[in-house]
Amino acid sequence: MSSTTPLIDLFGKKFIIPHYQRGYRWEEQEVTELLDDIWNFMNTSNKGEFYCLQPIVVQKIADNEYNVLDGQQRLTTLYLILVYLEERRFEDGYNQELFTLNYETRDKCEKFLADRTFITTVDESNIDFQHICNSYSYIETWFKNHAGAKGKLIPILLDDNTGGNRNIRFIWYDVEQEKNPIDVFIRLNVGKIPLTDAELIKALLLQSDKYHSDDLKFNKMKLFEIATEWDTIEYTLQEEAFWYFLSNEENLKPTHIEFIFDAIANKILKEKKYFESKNFKHATFLILSAYLQDLITNDKKSRIDAVKHIWEMVIEYFEYYKEWFNNRKLYHYIGYLIESRGSHIIDTLIKESKERTKKSFVTYLEGEIKELIKINTKGKDASGNSITVNLKDLCYENEDQKTNDKPLIIRILFLHNVIATLKSEKEKAKFPFNLYKKTKKNEKWSLEHIHAQNSENITKPAHQKSWLQDHIKSLTNTNDVQFESIIKKMNSALKDDDLDKEKFNKIVNSVYSLINKIAGINEKNIHQIDNLCLIDKNTNSQLNNSVFDVKREKIKKREVKGYYIPVSSRNVFLKSYTDYPQNNAYWRSEDRTGYLKSLEEMYNYFVIEAVN
Repeated sequence: MSSTTPLIDLFGKKFIIPHYQRGYRWEEQEVTELLDDIWNFMNTSNKGEFYCLQPIVVQKIADNEYNVLDGQQRLTTLYLILVYLEERRFEDGYNQELFTLNYETRDKCEKFLADRTFITTVDESNIDFQHICNSYSYIETWFKNHAGAKGKLIPILLDDNTGGNRNIRFIWYDVEQEKNPIDVFIRLNVGKIPLTDAELIKALLLQSDKYHSDDLKFNKMKLFEIATEWDTIEYTLQEEAFWYFLSNEENLKPTHIEFIFDAIANKILKEKKYFESKNFKHATFLILSAYLQDLITNDKKSRIDAVKHIWEMVIEYFEYYKEWFNNRKLYHYIGYLIESRGSHIIDTLIKESKERTKKSFVTYLEGEIKELIKINTKGKDASGNSITVNLKDLCYENEDQKTNDKPLIIRILFLHNVIATLKSEKEKAKFPFNLYKKTKKNEKWSLEHIHAQNSENITKPAHQKSWLQDHIKSLTNTNDVQFESIIKKMNSALKDDDLDKEKFNKIVNSVYSLINKIAGINEKNIHQIDNLCLIDKNTNSQLNNSVFDVKREKIKKREVKGYYIPVSSRNVFLKSYTDYPQNNAYWRSEDRTGYLKSLEEMYNYFVIEAVN
């Protein structure tokens, strides 16, 4: 039965949001849009008109007590608005007892709302309370920005339908008590874009009306336990570091637990073949629904045992995730493999973990890493004979061999950063896969020449001046007489407002000619792995054509500003791989040797030592 009901008619009632419902998730946009709509109605409506809100679908469970099947987001927000307006509405004679709300998945929700601590503090103990606190602050801000709105909106919100009053009303839909509330919930929501497979699965698993009354109390306790564990898993998966350890992609869905259900559905579909593929809307939900029914019908499990069976699968996945995340070696090894191959390898990793001892599993992971970094290519000597390619021979560009080792170099340098973090005992550091993957998506990673290759692409006068200023300072700080002549030319060019491209490039070539000689750089070794590190493309563009000393200063400034610089790349520019460096101005032969030694130690461990 449906009707249009004024908000005031909800006062004195108790509304329960069942455990299968989504928690409170409205953000600032939704809260302010609701207030803006009511405010616009107040300013433009005529006597007797009403503003109709979206439906609220309820099912009566006792006198003045209802389960909310749809509309809880708007109902909760209106509750917060009325709490904010309470003092003023009492002054204006609207002193009826406010309706109450209780989210079944939050055992302290009723007390949390009754105590109204959300007025003064932000409770981050769970995601629902945090959103409620945030929404209250959005409401407070909105009213501060709308002078006189308190007194004007209270009649619109709280007047009844008599006497030509203007007010807001719900489409009130009261579902018959005989109807299954879960079926109604799914039917109402299945067509809505925001609803996720996880939320449909939650409704499927946690419905309590499917059980005989004799077992209802015990089964409700178990379902409540699952709902609580569900929130814990969701909260953990929402943590950025945890999420990006497991996934290479940003999760744009409101629920992250769906990551586990997707994995379970993929596994079930391979075994059960309920559908030919998984390429259809709500496939994960429908596969889990078919599996639940299969367990009940064909495996002769009771419904509660079938639900527990599926939930135990969820717990198993989550326990593996936690174990891997909390074990530093597993975290770094598995994190590297997932970033390199994708999340689809997780099922294989779980299978291997089950069948192996802990030591054997680590050995297996090291073998998988070996396959990603092992050099399998052969080169040719001057006579055309096949020769072995060693780590030191890997090259960004190899004109002699007509090869491009960039993908392999990137995998090796990425691993070098991961293992460098693993080896660090400083505060039990963890490699920030979240920062690495977010940078990879937004700015991309590139190979940076530590000692820069000289490419003539600085054409804008402002960039030329900046290059001259940086390099005058750098070369002057060396106190090297070899640079006196070129520094004079650079100072002269800096004062030349009409500096032409040819003159500037001549200066750049002279600088690099001298520095290449000092650093022992030639056309062949400039592209080799001991002169390469990982830098994001934005930083790379700022370092272009800069000598080592200038690059180091720019990287330091970028890091101070909060940009992510991988640890090995930072170590390169700090010359951490060189014993007692004699000169910090150039990337010299002894620096390349120290850096290559570190790379070789890591490479040899995985390719030669670990799996033997």
